[in-house]
Amino acid sequence: MFSCEEPSSIAEPFPINEINFDYLQGSDKLYISARVSQRYMNSSLDSVEVLWSGINAANANDTLKLFDDGSEGDILSSDNIFSRKILNSNSVIANVIPKGAKDSVFLSIQSVFKGRLIQSDVEFFVLGNIHPKIGSIVLPQSVDRPSSNADPNIVNTIKFTVSANASDANGLEDIKRVFFRSYHVGLDSLMNNGNPILLLDDGSGPNGNGDLQKGDGTFSRTISIAENALVGTYHWTFEAQDQSNAYSDTVKRTIIVK
Repeated sequence: MFSCEEPSSIAEPFPINEINFDYLQGSDKLYISARVSQRYMNSSLDSVEVLWSGINAANANDTLKLFDDGSEGDILSSDNIFSRKILNSNSVIANVIPKGAKDSVFLSIQSVFKGRLIQSDVEFFVLGNIHPKIGSIVLPQSVDRPSSNADPNIVNTIKFTVSANASDANGLEDIKRVFFRSYHVGLDSLMNNGNPILLLDDGSGPNGNGDLQKGDGTFSRTISIAENALVGTYHWTFEAQDQSNAYSDTVKRTIIVK
């Protein structure tokens, strides 16, 4: 009598793995990628898509194709990593990440192998810290330097208020500071020794720093231009920083001192 062991089948690895998500805040785009095998269960791969649910797993999915040809944000062609950069806009997707979102987003990846649909489990990714943003900025386009005072003990000055609106999805209390740096174009040099000039949201009014209302997200400061100020074109670059030390994109404005 002869006997042999029952034949055992080798389990084929699941074809979808290494799923990744990034929220590219600077460009307000989503980056989604996954590694997908070219063959599964003796069938070749036809397509790869992301089922995007946004901040609620119960949402109806946006279904978007992922690429492995170096287009649409895919980094390397034919590396089996299918990816895409997607504009976070309702012109492209229904499940837009709102400005105030700070929790999790949900997605899954599905691939088709010769008509066989294979779908990954729903993955969630924590958005984490959202960078602050600089909004509208108010300052004059030009100012006239005051003439010299006949009394050498008195320096003539003119004053004006500069303000910048700042926001943070985690709340205004998460904004650590709002500031600008001043660069003199003709001298190719930073003013104030390159140190930031702080704007405040303290409501101290005209007799203080120049901010009119405390806690409204508009950060202001009264700026003085003295008779001995350097004339020329200045670039002022505005930024906001949050409590996690993340910075907003810089916003540049030009002011001319005549």
